[in-house]
Amino acid sequence: MKEKHSSQDRINRELVLYSFRRCPFAIRARMSIYYSTIKCQIREISLKNKPAEFISLSPKATVPVLLKEDLSVIEESLDIVKWILGQSDPSGLLIPLHDENEDVDYFVSLFDNKFKFHLDRYKYSSRYDVTQKQKHRDSASEILKLIDDKITESGFMYGNKISVYELCILPLVRQFMIADPRWFEEHFKFEKVKKSLQVFTESQAFKVTMKKYDEWIDDKNKIQYFPILE
Repeated sequence: MKEKHSSQDRINRELVLYSFRRCPFAIRARMSIYYSTIKCQIREISLKNKPAEFISLSPKATVPVLLKEDLSVIEESLDIVKWILGQSDPSGLLIPLHDENEDVDYFVSLFDNKFKFHLDRYKYSSRYDVTQKQKHRDSASEILKLIDDKITESGFMYGNKISVYELCILPLVRQFMIADPRWFEEHFKFEKVKKSLQVFTESQAFKVTMKKYDEWIDDKNKIQYFPILE
């Protein structure tokens, strides 16, 4: 006899992404879902009022977190990118991962750690040491030079289209730009990085990724799905 499932069980067996709209790591995860053409539930988390269910699901309590259909959890954004695009990657974003001349993990790790260290102390200098703000801006800029050197004549870091590089790195570069947009426009000297970021943020994929969702508190909330295409 075929086992019957309740509607609630079917809901629980869907992919569920816990996200926060402005977080660069959550942007990375949502972009990968957009490009995978897979649809999932999305739960917008308030970082100032994290739901108990979210914390119990992932004790690290930072977004993004992906709850899979088998109820296992992926807690790191790069792992979400690799897993979701491993299910469906019609645009070939993961191709650089299989190129022996590329080292995607190295570059992403560089930005997730060293670049993010300087970015935080530049963007949120009042929380750290405001006298060191320019020093951290300059250190972050030196890391961005590596990306400027990597961007080809096509305007991308690999081949002639967006790849896992842009997906993972440019949300963090966007944070760098936001820290002081005027300085970035007038004084940041790496023009290929500027252009790459502009193309990225003006894309339909990014616009869909940045749509606003109502905050999720618990299972009583209305189910919301990502992406919503117009």
